[in-house]
Amino acid sequence: MMMKCKEVSHLIASGDVDDAGFMKRLELRVHLMMCRHCQGYAKQIKALGEGARRMVGAKEPTAEELQHLENEICDKICNHGGTTH
Repeated sequence: MMMKCKEVSHLIASGDVDDAGFMKRLELRVHLMMCRHCQGYAKQIKALGEGARRMVGAKEPTAEELQHLENEICDKICNHGGTTH
């Protein structure tokens, strides 16, 4: 049985993909191959993580940096038709 979008989005957002068992990861990959909405969501989550790591680096972010990051995230989600399940 194919995973539901809600289950996929929860697994991706939680960051528990690496800790999931082999079959769960296989189900996830199959779902992502077939569902363009979840593919887009997975790309957004990956971009958010990369942006946050790039923004923060090894230092504690300032309030201005956090606000800038929040604005960038909102712009990307709003301007690229971000989907949620």
